[in-house]
Amino acid sequence: MAQVLLVVSREDPSLLERFVKEFEAVEAVTVIADRRQGERRRGSLGDGAERRRSDRRQRAWADSRLRHEGWALSDALSPADHPTPSIAAALPAGDPRKITELLEAIQMLSRELDLTRLLQLIMDKASRLLNADRASLFVVDEERHELWSKIAQGLETREIRVPIGQGIAGGVAAGGKRVNIADAYADTRFNPEVDRRTGYRTRSILCAPVRDAGGRVVAVLQLLNRLDGKPFDAEDERLLDAFAGQIAIALRNAQQMEQIEQRRRTSELLLDVMKAFSSELSVDQLLRRIMERTSAVLQADRSTLFLVDRRTRQIWSKVAQGDKLAEIRVPIGRGIAGTVAATGETINIADAYADPRFNQDVDRRTGYRTRTILCAPVRDAAGEIVGVSQVLNKAGGPFTKDDESLLAALSAQAFIALDNARLFESVVTMKNYNESILSCMATGVMTLDRDGTVTSVNPAFRRIFAIPEEAPVGFGVRDLLDVKHNEAFVVRLDACARVGEAHTEYELKYAISTEESVNLNVSVVPLLDSKRQPLGVVVVAEDITQEQRLMSTLCRYVTREIAEEVMKQKGKIKLGGVRAPVSILFSDIRNFTAISERHEPEKIVEFLNDYFAAMVHEIFAQQGTLDKFMGDGIMAVFGAPINRPDDPVRAVRAARGMRRSLREFNARQRAKGGVEVDIGIGISHGESISGNIGSEQRMEYTVIGDPVNLASRLEGLTKNHPYKILINDRIYEQVKDVFPCVLIGEERVKGKAELVHVYGVPDPA
Repeated sequence: MAQVLLVVSREDPSLLERFVKEFEAVEAVTVIADRRQGERRRGSLGDGAERRRSDRRQRAWADSRLRHEGWALSDALSPADHPTPSIAAALPAGDPRKITELLEAIQMLSRELDLTRLLQLIMDKASRLLNADRASLFVVDEERHELWSKIAQGLETREIRVPIGQGIAGGVAAGGKRVNIADAYADTRFNPEVDRRTGYRTRSILCAPVRDAGGRVVAVLQLLNRLDGKPFDAEDERLLDAFAGQIAIALRNAQQMEQIEQRRRTSELLLDVMKAFSSELSVDQLLRRIMERTSAVLQADRSTLFLVDRRTRQIWSKVAQGDKLAEIRVPIGRGIAGTVAATGETINIADAYADPRFNQDVDRRTGYRTRTILCAPVRDAAGEIVGVSQVLNKAGGPFTKDDESLLAALSAQAFIALDNARLFESVVTMKNYNESILSCMATGVMTLDRDGTVTSVNPAFRRIFAIPEEAPVGFGVRDLLDVKHNEAFVVRLDACARVGEAHTEYELKYAISTEESVNLNVSVVPLLDSKRQPLGVVVVAEDITQEQRLMSTLCRYVTREIAEEVMKQKGKIKLGGVRAPVSILFSDIRNFTAISERHEPEKIVEFLNDYFAAMVHEIFAQQGTLDKFMGDGIMAVFGAPINRPDDPVRAVRAARGMRRSLREFNARQRAKGGVEVDIGIGISHGESISGNIGSEQRMEYTVIGDPVNLASRLEGLTKNHPYKILINDRIYEQVKDVFPCVLIGEERVKGKAELVHVYGVPDPA
């Protein structure tokens, strides 16, 4: 950061008042010393510690007074290794005009944030301050390694570009040293071509670098021809050096403001593009719109969006803007676009015909002339290259780094829009596919949204519920179904749809009229979006009028899963079973014998009924099969008669649900002064025989095998461990990524020769 020392005379109240006002606009000021105070102290104090103590006492007072009262400052100390030129050294002691001009320049520079106006202001103020005929401020363009000036004072050219290192200004930018030339035409670095072209006569030149806080040259200020005809002198050099420090600060602020404004315009532009892209769902039309908008945004003559075809190892464009080809295909790795598709790197070419990768055949065939090319990859969310964006011939010159960033942002938006369009087409295709399937199903299907409005009904549902063909969807479920004779059922469907609740009813008697009814099994399943938020429900109805009586009887003795298996096999039921991997769950109440001895049998039966209802609910919620009750114990099977790939996960989830329901059950018992209990649960997985065991006259569906015994032994081990759910290693391998598990160790269980690895599963929160 440049340091500027302002010299103010206390005898000039107006100048002091101006200094106080201008002081507020300075970015940072540090008062180091007041030489006159030091001289006064040295006149009254001796050398040594006393003077140093006085200096420390007076320093804060002097600074405070300077800050609050505009106290005169006549000298400053700068770090020895980074000397900073001061304005005080550049001005005659009694020249208030120069001080006033400098203050006005500082004030105006600090307030101007428009870069174009700031450049003109700097040149105007520099000319006036140093009494020069003309001034030019060249800003460093690091990307192109050039100096540029948007406004050259006194010339018609609106922009001048000079390579760094070339000419006087370029040399100052490269070397970082001030140049003072008394006779321009006698200096070999001076280019008189501009004078000959404009008729201007350059005599003397003063050129100085403008450095930022890090010492980096960010601009060059050049002044021509003092108005009095004399060459620039040492005082002009010092004044220009001091003024350059203020230029760096103002230039940095204006450039930052321009960057902020550019980002704002870019954001608005991307938002507008995103809106344009999102409004189109046809892939073909969207490709055309993407290329049109990309060309307009980047001020390019043409643009093409290539998509990657992994199967053929090619990139293709269905529409190439500007020529008549219906489709272009390029092998990945060939040409500019193919190279980008292969490497994933952006390519920016200032001269297409000078690049060996450019294929000139298309230009020769179409008569088009390609000059500049910008080509960037299009990536999906996983970072995989799915396409290539290519733009040609930017108006006004080569593509810039900002164009590369903007094309990358446009490509990202284009991919999102294209992905959405493809997804929409896929959804439409799937919708038509599903509707074709539903129309052929014998099971009735109806969907409801969150307002209870019917969105679809298949023909089987209309037949089962006697809904007329002409009855349209789009009305409430209360309007479509017979709520007069089936109020409880219809109200339940409406409630499930509004809250996204699952519901199942077996053996439902639905009244078609006062004289006719059907027996149904009805399942209500929530519909969820990608974030697991409810969208409504789907209602599946099965007409079981003919089988209802038999099923009703069987369900009184066995679980519904077994009853359904019996109904499926009908007269084919035989003794024996099948070998299959299953997960076995055993649970038991701790100290149930002691509890039974303390309470009456009626209380125990009531207690067990409530307890079993809660536990079986959790087993059935995970689609497990209740094998049997064994006194106070429960045996459940996951994997028979219906096998699922996640049976171990379902078994552990059911166990955790049982522990959660147990807490609620004990809370209810505690509230009414009943019995509170604890349970242990053991789960194992392995090959078992599941099927019908017994005799031809009396058979029972059950599971037999080593996993059954192991689950029972694991349940018994819960008495000795803090974890009340214990599993074997085969269960652990299936659920370790789903539930937290803790290795208990190796245990010897009855009936097993080898030690068993036992894991504990914590209770749910």
